[in-house]
Amino acid sequence: MTSDSPAGWWPEKQLQHAPIQNVFVCGRKLRPPIYSHIVNFPRLEFPVRGCYENKIESNGEIITVKLKPGDALFAAPNCWNFPEWHQGLELMSLLFGAKQIGVSIVTARSRRQPQLAAKKFSISRPLTGPLPHLVDAMVELQALNSASKMFPDLARALITNISEMLRQPPEHAVSRTQALLESVCVFLQNHYQYDISRESVARQFNVSPTHLSRLFQTHGHMTFSNYLTYVRIDRAKHLLRSYNFKLDEIAERCGYHTTPYFCQTFKRFTKLTPAEYRAKARST
Repeated sequence: MTSDSPAGWWPEKQLQHAPIQNVFVCGRKLRPPIYSHIVNFPRLEFPVRGCYENKIESNGEIITVKLKPGDALFAAPNCWNFPEWHQGLELMSLLFGAKQIGVSIVTARSRRQPQLAAKKFSISRPLTGPLPHLVDAMVELQALNSASKMFPDLARALITNISEMLRQPPEHAVSRTQALLESVCVFLQNHYQYDISRESVARQFNVSPTHLSRLFQTHGHMTFSNYLTYVRIDRAKHLLRSYNFKLDEIAERCGYHTTPYFCQTFKRFTKLTPAEYRAKARST
């Protein structure tokens, strides 16, 4: 279910009761497990209720962390985390895209299935003001492999900044249609590795598959199918550049059921086979 005004469900009271005191920082050098969460953009996640258990890379090893209210998880671009979903978890997730900030609350119902946001919203990402600098500072600290004590302060400042943005009327009104399109795009960027389709995504946003297709055709720059493929191929490029995964593993990690179909799709979009792309990327 989407909400036109996230200020009403922003967890202000919970954050006042349990402000962020500890931030776990994800790495990106070791092999991420299959179905890890990994995207191009910075992410900040924190539980407002329950336990948020994750495997993450830290100091050159994979560790398990259990976040409770007052803890947060920060992932810079292309860093990964692998969550275990425990019943009773309510998780606030902030994704800082190039043009929008995806804001969602995920409610966990089981341990294994991908947990889809029960409430989600997108707001325009400001180009000026404190928010871009706060995000950049956290990304730069992660790149330095820093276990800096500044992370909790930066996370609290970032959360406060977004809370203030949600309470203020936007300077430029965004149509409900455009807001829905941006929310769907953020959703696909977060769930590309799972077995999702136009029909399953339409159900998540309580619209018809036909309406979803029309939304992309009218207001997007490509069809729904092409956008999902674009996201998956972009992630495959990252895996080919950064890891020595076999092609069948890359296909599975990017949401493809068969390796031949993945290779065919990859070449159709890039004009190169995955092997040719990997060799070219690593020779430059």
